Amino acid sequence: MRPRSSPKLNRVLLTILMLSVFGFFGIVFYAYRWDAGQSAMGEGTEGTKEEQETSSHDMTALPIPEIASMSRSMPRLVRVAEAGSEYIEVPLISQKEVGYTTGCELVSAAMVLNYYGKNVTTDDVYEAIDKITPTGDADYLYADPERMFIGNPKQYGGFGCYAEPLTNAMNRIFQEEYYAVNISGTPLETLEREYLSQGIPVIIWATIRMKEPEEGASWELEDGRTFQWLAGEHCLVLVGFDETYYYFNDPDWQGEVVAYEKEQVDLRYRQLGSQAIVVSR
Repeated sequence: MRPRSSPKLNRVLLTILMLSVFGFFGIVFYAYRWDAGQSAMGEGTEGTKEEQETSSHDMTALPIPEIASMSRSMPRLVRVAEAGSEYIEVPLISQKEVGYTTGCELVSAAMVLNYYGKNVTTDDVYEAIDKITPTGDADYLYADPERMFIGNPKQYGGFGCYAEPLTNAMNRIFQEEYYAVNISGTPLETLEREYLSQGIPVIIWATIRMKEPEEGASWELEDGRTFQWLAGEHCLVLVGFDETYYYFNDPDWQGEVVAYEKEQVDLRYRQLGSQAIVVSR
């Protein structure tokens, strides 16, 4: 004789079957929504990058690299300095907090000047530096970043300067109490040994987020040379190092010391002419 199943058992089995079916369809629906959401996120990120592609020095800008796409040409911001990292404690100033859209050179100089006891602002450095704000083609004949700061740091479309005019501006502020020295051409390994290890921060030129520089605007100078600006040019304060990273007060980063891979920094530093400034007595 076949045993009869109880009504109670049948109800339990039916309930389990229904829950299984609902669970299956729920998983399928969720997976479909997830794929659609990921596609939308990808499209949204792309649009955001286009909107945010505003370099500190060039309106055709370099986008901030995506964390997942680290490469030799597009590295990510490696990390902020962790507790216990060894670096020189230079006062932090960012372009954002002073309202500068360009002018990373002025911000870097202000950080180092304050480190050496000069209570100055970024505007004080701008006041001290030789500068030009071109309004027409004729003005660009004199817009040589090896001689002066080009543009207004509070306006888009500006450029910046190289080591020599920034060195001169810092020395006007120091007034012989200290001396800013242009040591361009010095390898990073030498900067580590002779300056960072001795507690001396170094202003260097590289690129924004250590991304590959691109050809920006170009113009003819007074002496007949054609000058080519490197879009993405950036000035930072080098404050420390370890086996893997160089540590920076980066004017493009607010409130924290940041670290970039040493190999990448060395490449960008050399691409920008190995420009560097230190302070001496």
